[in-house]
Amino acid sequence: MNTTDNLIPLPRHVTPLDGQVFTLQPTARIIAEGAARTAAGQLQLLLQRGTGFELPIATHSSSGDISLELVETLDGGPEAYGLTVTDDAIRLTAQAPAGFFNAVQTLRQLFPASVEQPLTPHGAPHATPDAGTWVIPGVVIHDAPRFQYRGLMLDVARSFFTVEEVKEQIDVMGQFKLNALHLHLTDDQAWRIEIQPPADNPSGLDYGNLTAVGGAVNHPGTGLGPGRTGFYTQEDFKDIQRYAAARNVLVVPEIDLPGHVNAALAAIPQLNPDGRPQPMNTTGDVGYSTLDAGLPVTYEFVREVLGQLASITTGPYLHIGGDEALVTGHDNYVTMVREFARIGAETGKTVVGWNEYAEVDLPDGAVVQYWHGGFDPVVEKAGAGSPVLMSPAATTYLDQKYDPGSPIGLSWVEGGPFTWAEYYDWDPVQGGLAEHQVLGVEGPLWTETVRGNRQAYWLQYPRAVSLAEVAWSSRPARDLDGFRRRLGTLGERLSRQGVPFQEAPGVQWSARPSDPFADTMGTNSDEYGTIEA
Repeated sequence: MNTTDNLIPLPRHVTPLDGQVFTLQPTARIIAEGAARTAAGQLQLLLQRGTGFELPIATHSSSGDISLELVETLDGGPEAYGLTVTDDAIRLTAQAPAGFFNAVQTLRQLFPASVEQPLTPHGAPHATPDAGTWVIPGVVIHDAPRFQYRGLMLDVARSFFTVEEVKEQIDVMGQFKLNALHLHLTDDQAWRIEIQPPADNPSGLDYGNLTAVGGAVNHPGTGLGPGRTGFYTQEDFKDIQRYAAARNVLVVPEIDLPGHVNAALAAIPQLNPDGRPQPMNTTGDVGYSTLDAGLPVTYEFVREVLGQLASITTGPYLHIGGDEALVTGHDNYVTMVREFARIGAETGKTVVGWNEYAEVDLPDGAVVQYWHGGFDPVVEKAGAGSPVLMSPAATTYLDQKYDPGSPIGLSWVEGGPFTWAEYYDWDPVQGGLAEHQVLGVEGPLWTETVRGNRQAYWLQYPRAVSLAEVAWSSRPARDLDGFRRRLGTLGERLSRQGVPFQEAPGVQWSARPSDPFADTMGTNSDEYGTIEA
């Protein structure tokens, strides 16, 4: 049995142990202490649901057990891990919880796909103890990621995703060692994060209106269900981060400035030069809104919003947007973005922005996220010490239609088709960048046409799996035909999890996906009901 046939992303070193086979028995235990305990609990739950075995967590191992062992150092850093499978034991090693989480995901893929159960807790059955024979081939794996940042972006502004749906997104992406979730929280269509009334509010701004008005329903015109209202309280946002952190996923919040701000202009009249609120946007139009560089209240507002968001963000990054400010004017753009970046950096966070903001003097270490347009300013900023996050639209944008017949998705990017192959067969180190200058890769999903996770998954997968391997595995190790074979084995795993995916042609899928359009978004069902603000 070739142990790499169902491992995605491809590990750095895989050595099969010919003749060695491990069979998981009902008497097996999981051995873990300290930093390994969280991952051990996750492995226990996964295997309990799949096998029906009890698999208690203990501290001393014997034959037939699965042990998670903390080591002092491991080549490759905190996300690196080792995995050894022999006839009588499975041994996972790491120097940090992140490494143990990654090791568990690889071990998960070595088990038969029948170990998988639906990700949602709605009455998912647990297996009976005699549900199958759980055999794993002998292997030694030493693994670590190529890039530090391996992410997805979820646009919750155009179409709202509940806290539970965001958690489900984390569960799906985490199994492929994607470790960052960028939440696009604000745009012309909506404002999705609570900003509490500050004690010091010199201009008397009604921050509560940001969600009371800006959390209203967005444009409904997809034909696949109405838009959805809602927002995250600050406690919701903290809850999402706690859930993500336990699964080695970093949450990156974005407040898009100084364009894409119509929801803020509709909620807070003082942000408009005439003091009158703008009407809410019920279309997908962008590029027409801007904050005003000449209003002192602009900077008061941004300082309060970024300050509050930074105070509840556990990760190091704060995304301030900066894209498509088409009506702002160059001088005003430079004035505002320079100040917004400074305000963001003063919170103690590392500022991130779309590549347009590379035209501005930025704080030391600010991250440039490339998505479209000229690359020279990005390379210049990289040379000055700004890490680059690669999201070129033609090879990472998960909202693009697979082909003209796709029932959802956008089609503004030139080129295509936009299948798993195009998202796999490229390299993030390009255009004059050096390897050390690339922070990582992110696949954005814009949601003008998307309603709920089932539709989102259909656009994300399998293309997000391609991006996961691009970000994790070395360029020389990647092979399009080999990945095609491994991708096909993933079909049954995703199908059993209840994750719809696009049944891309040219791949021999081990199972067919469920229909992402079988349920109408925005109905009164528990899973897809409208969430009132």
